[in-house]
Amino acid sequence: MKNFKNILIKVNQQSNPEVDIAVLQGIELAKQSGAKVILFDVVEPLGNILSRYTNMLSSKELTENIAGQRLEQLTKVAQALQSKDVEISAQVSIGKNFIEIVKAVIVNNNDLLIKVSNPSEQNFDSNDFHIMRKCPRPVWLIRATPTNKVKRILAAVDLSMEQYPQGRAQNRMIMDIATSLSQFKNAKMTVFSCWQLYGERALRSGLYTKISSEELEGLMKNEEHEYKKILDVLVNEYKGLSIDQHLIKGQPKTLIPEYVNRNGIDIVVMGTIGRSGIPGLLIGNTSETVLQAINSSVMTLKPDDFLSPIR
Repeated sequence: MKNFKNILIKVNQQSNPEVDIAVLQGIELAKQSGAKVILFDVVEPLGNILSRYTNMLSSKELTENIAGQRLEQLTKVAQALQSKDVEISAQVSIGKNFIEIVKAVIVNNNDLLIKVSNPSEQNFDSNDFHIMRKCPRPVWLIRATPTNKVKRILAAVDLSMEQYPQGRAQNRMIMDIATSLSQFKNAKMTVFSCWQLYGERALRSGLYTKISSEELEGLMKNEEHEYKKILDVLVNEYKGLSIDQHLIKGQPKTLIPEYVNRNGIDIVVMGTIGRSGIPGLLIGNTSETVLQAINSSVMTLKPDDFLSPIR
């Protein structure tokens, strides 16, 4: 089980930060887990300022004034929301939005970042994708809905990664967070994975070897059975929890979005590192495709040894 202890909440709401969905969800989670919270925002440096200000203050001074006012506002919200159960403080940075957010997570040693996803014609905008690619800690991007209720959570695991220590660790991180969220929200949890028979297309074509359809079907049944055993081992580590299992043959980049969008999943918990091992590959092609196609909130995470390119 995952118990968050140091949460950074990026506040999007300008006029009423206390009703920001990320703030409401983050404070509720902090009370459940005993975490401390930082309300955080970024003020981007101003370019050319209006001519009426030029004789009074520079763009740098105006930016600093805006940041100071925002910090004062968030500090008042933090004081109003603080209780014996949760310690809340406020921070404001000046700079590029996604860079300052990731920097804050690293400097404050936060174990979770929560923010409302930015409005976008795509599922997530470029700023949110930068955060998911570069933040070393779990990122919970919340999609605003009419009710903002969480009833169904999906853990997307890659069982083919179970043969590698890093893959096993990442699958358990996904399960730890998903099970914790399902208990926190009293939500139904599903673990979802895909399987494929390596070289199936070549075997079917008979290009490199001759194999009967019966033999091929036998290979496929055996492969599915092996994946089912691996999934059972993983799920059995979370005894006492009600977890639905879905193991489906096919491509995860297609099947995960189809399942999520068809079944009203509220949060998808998934890893974002591909298994190619190529240095500098910060997000796997499959993960990126899935994130562009699902209509739910997401919790994305990376291995513990991930090093962010942002310092």
